[in-house]
Amino acid sequence: MIRYLVFFIFLLGSVSLVSDPSHELSKPMLRVFPTFRPEECEDWAILPFVCKRCLWEGKRYAQEIRFFEDGPYRTHGCYTEKKGFEVLKENE
Repeated sequence: MIRYLVFFIFLLGSVSLVSDPSHELSKPMLRVFPTFRPEECEDWAILPFVCKRCLWEGKRYAQEIRFFEDGPYRTHGCYTEKKGFEVLKENE
């Protein structure tokens, strides 16, 4: 009986009835992929054209992943040690 009571208390504590669905659940994660050839972009990149663009500019393909209650949201861009993560602009 006590086991069920403890489980119920933890269950209530973990579920928020007034949570904001756009609220981030954790800090964003940055995934930086090692790319050396355009063929590698075709093999595993979610957006191969972004990967190839980064490779052409001498940068590395990266994804910034933010976690929300309705699922992860990915932003694709390039990464360098000097500037960090940069989102590619559409008009460039």
